[in-house]
Amino acid sequence: MTSLRHRVRGVPAPVVDAGLAVAVAVAVTIADAVSPGPGRRPDALAYGLGLTIGALVLARRRWPLGVLLASVAILQLYYYLNYPGIFPAVPLSVALCTAWTAGHQRWALAVAAWFLGVPVAYRLLVEQTPPLRVLGDEVPDGALLAAVLLLGEAIRTRRALTLEQQRSERLLLNVLPAPIADRLKQTQGMIADAFPDVTVLFADIVNFTGHSQRVSPQQVVRGLNELFSAFDRLARRHGLEKIKTIGDAYMVVGGLPEPRPDHAEAVAEMALAIREEVARRTDPSGRPMQPRLGIDTGPVVAGVIGADKFSYDLWGDTVNTASRMESQGVPGCIQVTERTWRRLRDRYRFQRRGPIQVKGKGELVT
Repeated sequence: MTSLRHRVRGVPAPVVDAGLAVAVAVAVTIADAVSPGPGRRPDALAYGLGLTIGALVLARRRWPLGVLLASVAILQLYYYLNYPGIFPAVPLSVALCTAWTAGHQRWALAVAAWFLGVPVAYRLLVEQTPPLRVLGDEVPDGALLAAVLLLGEAIRTRRALTLEQQRSERLLLNVLPAPIADRLKQTQGMIADAFPDVTVLFADIVNFTGHSQRVSPQQVVRGLNELFSAFDRLARRHGLEKIKTIGDAYMVVGGLPEPRPDHAEAVAEMALAIREEVARRTDPSGRPMQPRLGIDTGPVVAGVIGADKFSYDLWGDTVNTASRMESQGVPGCIQVTERTWRRLRDRYRFQRRGPIQVKGKGELVT
């Protein structure tokens, strides 16, 4: 059943509409041919009106209300020309259902009331037909119209639920990597993984906090949003995973949650791109900005924490060292550890800074 549903959803919309148009045209044609009611014998015009209603189905997605009203007008012309009576729910089924699904419930109800209420009122008040006989004659038509409207409501509700589910999934993907989000939906247990070899990058804007004190909060947030949105695009371009932002610092990692052998190169390319991106911009006070970047390569632990607000984060010596490389780096430069340098030395040019004192690590060569 699920497989069939997915295959049906995969059918292109024009193919679905063409199938429905043919189904409506065939149903109306058959109804014309076998209708036992009094009136003119169906001719080419009668069949042509039915085919026109079917053809209108092709435009139902773009103009749902227009297709419904045009179908109503054509059906009224059919009745006016005294062709045999056919249940209006047959030619109007797709148009009514589509209009209801598209949010035109009042129009759909008005059309259903017109084709059901007017004949009932005419037969009761003008022809003075016994009520029980009228009720018996109109029940099938009323049931068909009700079924069409109920189907429209079911489709509308399902679409609304699907849209809400898609919105929730987009929000979840804004917080978690796609593979982690999938695992979170499938399990209630803890999500924690050890990655033996990844590359972590921290990027910070030099003296951003001091310069931001001279401008409005709106300018600060707008400037950071534009800058970090550019960083997000760079991360997607290089196939890296953004972890979080902390103030005016940006953290990204390569090699997880999906391992890749070239994670150090990808992070190095993003670091160079960040430096170029920042160089083209000014801070909220209008002054040129300078980045400070730090990179380290090694093992980390990654997992999802939090009960109310999920967060996918990293822990370990590699994370701490990359952060120290950034905080103790040189403005405008990318500072890397020796183990990152060993990965990249054949592809990039480096300048030895020498041993520096790193908090919690002692003396390191960068």
